[in-house]
Amino acid sequence: MGRKSREKKERIKKQSQTAKKHPMETEIREFLLKRDVDINNASGLLYIISMMANFLIFRSIKEHSDLPNIRPEEDKADENRMEKLGQALSYECEQLNIEFQEIMNDLVFPMAGNTALVKPILKKIYGLLDSIIPSDNFRQTTESQIENPDFWGDSLMHYEELKEKYFEAIKDLFALALKVVRYSLNGREIEKTEHIKKLEEIRKTHGIKTDDFLKLRRRATEFFRIAFATYLGIEFQPLREEVDTKILQPAY
Repeated sequence: MGRKSREKKERIKKQSQTAKKHPMETEIREFLLKRDVDINNASGLLYIISMMANFLIFRSIKEHSDLPNIRPEEDKADENRMEKLGQALSYECEQLNIEFQEIMNDLVFPMAGNTALVKPILKKIYGLLDSIIPSDNFRQTTESQIENPDFWGDSLMHYEELKEKYFEAIKDLFALALKVVRYSLNGREIEKTEHIKKLEEIRKTHGIKTDDFLKLRRRATEFFRIAFATYLGIEFQPLREEVDTKILQPAY
């Protein structure tokens, strides 16, 4: 069996599993049943739907969390990938006599907003963010940027004599930011008074003056956003590669 034949066989196998054990399996089957489409003949369609929904999940998380564009070149490439996925979906719709906009409205968009699909991704990323806090890389990254007036537009007055305390405060603030988003994932939120109390505890624990602590909070927030964006990009990189190798081909 040639390479292309093996790849095609593997893709068909993966496509046939798309609707199985899926949070929206019922909706998928009902959608196809109403249009007299055998699910066994719609594996290619379901494969593209899943990929489009995952790209929309990636974009939604990034926008909802107000994450920075750490790799602008990838954003442009992602637009091209989405365009190609749209072309592939349009092709699959034509083959099965399905309206493109109907499948977007009834399956793709709902799939992209399905909490059963979004939550596991966020939980994984939050776990990764939690794991980096005690790492040497976290220390090296934060310490190299914590006192950078050109980047922050201000300077920490007592950083030189309190470097270790400032670093420990950054760690605690980063962990608190992570706790806040984890709460929101479960539909909860830390009360404002409790949040203020936690912040004050961190400030007092490390003996940092109020002015410098406010600056540290801004730094910790930005470190968190950058780390979040980095790991979100890493999590979705395999999807990008799959689109590049499986979708951006003359067959579509």
